[in-house]
Amino acid sequence: MDKPQDKSDPERTARKIVMDCADCDCCRPIMDESCLFFPELYRLYDQEVETGGKISPEELRELVDKCNFCALCPCPNIRADIIRAKTQFIERDGLKFGVRTVEDVERIGKICGALPGLSNRVLRSDLVGGMVKGAVGIHPERKLPEFPNESFPAWIRKKGLHVKPNTTAGRKVAYFAGCTARYIFPEVARATVEVLQHNGIDVYCPDQKCCGMPSFLEGDRDFTIKSVAHNLDVLSEAARDGYDILCSCPTCSFMLRNLLAEGAYYSIEYQQAAGADPKFIKVPAKPKPGESPQGKMGAFDKTIFKNIFKDEGYFSSLDPMKRVALAEKTFDVGEYLLHLQRSGDLKTDVAPVHGQAVYFPPCHQREQEFGQPYLELLGLIPGLKLEAIQGNLYCCGLAGVMGFKRDFHQASIKLGSRLIEKIREMNPERIVTDCLSCRLQFSQLLPYPVLHPIEVLKEAYQAAARDNRLKAQR
Repeated sequence: MDKPQDKSDPERTARKIVMDCADCDCCRPIMDESCLFFPELYRLYDQEVETGGKISPEELRELVDKCNFCALCPCPNIRADIIRAKTQFIERDGLKFGVRTVEDVERIGKICGALPGLSNRVLRSDLVGGMVKGAVGIHPERKLPEFPNESFPAWIRKKGLHVKPNTTAGRKVAYFAGCTARYIFPEVARATVEVLQHNGIDVYCPDQKCCGMPSFLEGDRDFTIKSVAHNLDVLSEAARDGYDILCSCPTCSFMLRNLLAEGAYYSIEYQQAAGADPKFIKVPAKPKPGESPQGKMGAFDKTIFKNIFKDEGYFSSLDPMKRVALAEKTFDVGEYLLHLQRSGDLKTDVAPVHGQAVYFPPCHQREQEFGQPYLELLGLIPGLKLEAIQGNLYCCGLAGVMGFKRDFHQASIKLGSRLIEKIREMNPERIVTDCLSCRLQFSQLLPYPVLHPIEVLKEAYQAAARDNRLKAQR
C-alpha cells in the first residue's frame, strides 16, 4: 500500500491507474457487475480513445471515489494506487465536514450511545432526523441504525474484561470487537465473548480505537494512522504477552493482519531478525494446503528484488516488528473456533436450532483466504439448514460508511443488487453473515432478520443449557 508522496498531483496517480488497467484489460470482463470502479474506468478510457478528449480532473476524482476497497480485484498494486490517489486528493483539497463526521464511527457511537433513547427518537424523526442527515451528507433514504441501551464497552467494564487477567495457564485471547459491534450491534460482541468463555478461554478486551478502514477508504491518512498506531501498540503488547488477537469483524482482521503488515517483512528490522544475508531477502513462505507455516522461509535474490521488496507503503512509518507480531497473532473468531473443533477442543454441547438460513461470506473474509469456517461450525448444529452464497464476485455494496453518503447510496444499492436478488430467490428465514456492514445493507433492502454466525452458535449453546436445566428439574 503506497505511501502518499506528491500532494500536488493526485490526477497523475489516477491517470496512471487508468493506463495500467487499460493496458492489462483483465478486469473488463470479470469486474463488470461486481464493481463500480472498473466499468467506469473502461468507459472513460474507451471514450478518450474514441473522441480524443482527455479524461478530465473531475472525472478522475469521481473515478477513484467509486472504489469501495472490497479487494475482489486481482491486483493489490492497483488498489494501493487508488488509495494513494484518494489520499492525495484529500491532502490537497481537504476533507468535507460530513465525511469527517461519519467516518468516525466510534465518536458517533459514544455521543449517540450516551443517551440512546433520545438519540433514536431524534434520528427517527422525519424533520430532525432529516436535518441531521442533510447536515452530514447522509442520503435521506438511508436507514440509520438503532443505538443500544448498553454499549459493549459499558458491558465489558461491568464484567471487568477491560482489565488484563493475571493468568499464564490455558488459552487466552485479546478480543478486537470493532466499532460497529461495540456501539451498534453489541449483541454480536457479547455473543463472541460468551462463546469463547463457554469453551474455557480467558477473554481480555483491551482499549481500542477504530481499525482505521473507514478513514482509510476516505483518504484521511492522518486519522487512519492515529487510530492504527494506538491499536498497534496495545495489541502487539498483548501478542507479546501470549494472547491471540481475535476479530469477529472480517474487515478489522483484514486491516490488522493484511493491510497493516504489507511491506513489514521487507523492512531492515525484520530482515536482521530473520538472519537474512547480504544476497537474499527472506520472507515467510506461504504454506501449501495442509502444511504448517511455522519456520518456512522463502529467499529472494536482492539483485532482482531489492527495488521491489521494500517497506515503503501506507503504514511504513509504524514499527515493522510490531506490525509483523500483530499480523501473525491475529485470527478471525470463526477461524480460531474451527481450529479448536478440529483439534477436539471445541465444546459441542449444542441443541437444535431449527430454520432455513442463507450464509453470505463477506468480501474481506474471502480475501484473507482462511476458507469459510462458520459453514463447518454451524454444520454441528442439528436442525439448521444452511445454504451458502456461491461465487467470489458478490458484494453487498455498502462499503461501511460509504453507503450512507448522499452521493454513494444509490450506487451502493446498484452494486449490491445481484446479491440482493440472489438472496430473494433463495427466500430464507434468516440471513447469516460475519460482516456488520453487510448486516446494515441487508436490513436496508431485505425483510429477513440478519445474524452473525457467532450469535447462532451462542443460541445453540444456550438452548442446550436450557434443556439440561429442564431435565435436572424433572
